[in-house]
This record gives sequence, structure tokens and C-alpha cells, in this order.
Amino acid sequence: MRKLRENLVASLQGGGVPVGRVAVCYQSQKALAQTIAGLLPYPTLLINSLASFNEESGLDGVSHAIELYEPEAPGYDLCRRQRNRMQSAGCRIVSLFDWRDDYLQDDFWGITDYNILAQQLEIIKRELSKVDSFHITSELGTDITFSVRGRSWIIANGFCRNDGLAQMPDGEIYTCPVEDTFTGVIVIDGTVSRSWLPREPQRLEFKCGKLVDCSPQFAEYIKPHGPDIYLIGEFALGLNPDHRQVVRNISVDEKAAGTVHFALGDSYNLGKNKCICHVDMVVRNPRIETTPYVKLPYFESNA
Repeated sequence: MRKLRENLVASLQGGGVPVGRVAVCYQSQKALAQTIAGLLPYPTLLINSLASFNEESGLDGVSHAIELYEPEAPGYDLCRRQRNRMQSAGCRIVSLFDWRDDYLQDDFWGITDYNILAQQLEIIKRELSKVDSFHITSELGTDITFSVRGRSWIIANGFCRNDGLAQMPDGEIYTCPVEDTFTGVIVIDGTVSRSWLPREPQRLEFKCGKLVDCSPQFAEYIKPHGPDIYLIGEFALGLNPDHRQVVRNISVDEKAAGTVHFALGDSYNLGKNKCICHVDMVVRNPRIETTPYVKLPYFESNA
């Protein structure tokens, strides 16, 4: 578990705020939370986020929080309430979504140094900021074009920050396509939020940013999310070379170097769509053409 400890310390320290007491908040995995708390070189506070709590006390000295949450499990609404409490108290948060015991092992983490990864992502972001438009294709039939002109790119490097949630593992750069330019076909052959790995690739057709046709299976899968789920909300490049094996956890699989993922629903304030739903979908072996051309590591280019 040496590598996990190293990466969690990098995450907590990476935002530049001194680490005091760390709250480890869990939904159901108390034993896993205890193990993680025991790895940290800081004083810790174990919190059961499904239990009642006093809003006004209990967080003295807590500067950071680690979440062990399962968004599709019962009680996640209470976990989100706990998160809001932490953020209101000024805590910086790293989320460990849908974790399993095997994530503790060094083999899971590979050799990635998150401080070096953060530097690499900054370089890639500078290249992406030069791009006006993308054309993404794949052997399975993906053929989608869209503009990103005027849209911001966000780095997800695993470091705790004050403007959102960090995750572990991490390693992606994302934006929201200009909605009315997003037209074509995406064929999903990787994980779909949160842990669905379709047996057969799922074909999705878009026109001007809206999903206009898809397989009956996919339509049934997203139907519970309501009408806002049919709009494009995100495009991202996975850039972590140590997470290429599919584990059926979207928070891991979307980080795999050489993959891209798109999301339906909320655009994280990067585009027009604002809603409570966000469904990520991984394309595992894309080819990328950019205008103007930039060289992107891990990706085959059509240029």
C-alpha cells in the first residue's frame, strides 16, 4: 500500500494548502476507510456519512476530507449533504468513488508519479488550447465533429483544490463541446456511468448537441435521468498510462490513457446544460484529428 499512501499524500498536499486533520468519510465501507486513515501521516477523523451529525461541530482542525462513496448505493443523498458540510467548512476534498479492496495494492497504481503527471497535463492543456475543432473516429464507427472554440479546458490531476472535487485515480483534461456544432455518431465500447460495460458497442447519433437516436438498451439505461440527459455535456481525454485495464468503474476507466469519453447531462459550468445528471461514456480506441493540428500523446491521429 506504499503507492496508495504516496498518491493520497500528493493529492492532499497538491493544492497548496497545509494539511491539518483529515476527515475520512464513508458510506458503507468502514473497514476500508479505517485502512486508508491508518495509512495517512496526519491526524484523522472517521465519519459515517449516513449517521446523523451536528452541523455546528465536529470539524475542528479538519482541512481536508477523503470520501469513500458509492453514488448508486442507498444513502448517497446523505453523503452529498456531508460533502456540502465539509465544503462549507472550507475543506478540500478528494473522492474515491466505488472503491474496492484491490485498489489498495501497489499493482493497481503502477508507477505514475502524480507530481510529474500534473506537469505533463499542463503541457497537454497548452496544446489543446490551440485547437478550434475535433474530428473523432474509430474502427467501430465513431464519426463525430465538434468545435471547442471559446470553451475552457480543465485539468483533473488528482490534487485537492477549492473549486471542486479531486479524484483518485485521476489524469484527464476535459471541456464541453460547443453544443450546436456537435453532430455525428459515437460508438461506446467502454464503461458507462457508473459501472455498466455493455456487451455490445452502443451507437449514439447526435445532431446539434442533442442525442437523437440510440439503441433501445441505451435509451432504457438513461431514461430515468429525465429530459436534460439528452444534451452533450463533456468531452475529455484520458491521460493516465497506468489505468488502461477496464475495471468497470467509470471513475477509473475514464482516466485510461488513449481513451476519450463524452458525457450526457450537466456540463460542469463549461457549457449550456445545467442539471443534476451526468453520464460518462468511454470510447476506448479513438483516432483524433484536430484543427489546427496538434500532437497528443497516447492517441492515434488521422492527420
